[in-house]
Amino acid sequence: RFGYPTINIQMEGILTPLGEFLYRLANKEKFELRTKKEFQIGVVVALTPYISSFPQDMATYHNLSVLFRRPNPNLEGIHLGDVKLIDNQLRVAGGSGYILIVTGSGQTVEEARRQTYNRVENIRLQNMFYRVDIGTRWYQERDKLQTWGYL
Repeated sequence: RFGYPTINIQMEGILTPLGEFLYRLANKEKFELRTKKEFQIGVVVALTPYISSFPQDMATYHNLSVLFRRPNPNLEGIHLGDVKLIDNQLRVAGGSGYILIVTGSGQTVEEARRQTYNRVENIRLQNMFYRVDIGTRWYQERDKLQTWGYL
């Protein structure tokens, strides 16, 4: 299904241009979806309003700049959430607190994790938070997935 952050993680592994994929899908055309033969990982970068029910929490962060330690002009692996572009600067926009989805890929889950978290470490956003355990259970759970026929 097309949901967040699932679609962003899937986009990390899709080589077919997304516009072409959606066009052919909408027109019920047969086509080959080209994908990477790798693992993909995604991490949501959020602010307090993501877990808060108090509207005043969002006012604290509204228009806050989203910065990068190292320039990342093409925003590779960075998927925009509740942000806007003002004077060529990303800023927090709405009230959800769901700011970015950061993705990465690699030949192993560990490589995908490393790329993803390196990209997260490049982001500078006051009071941001994110999960640090994405992909860590893979090695314990892959055997179950294989037994159940998913792999």
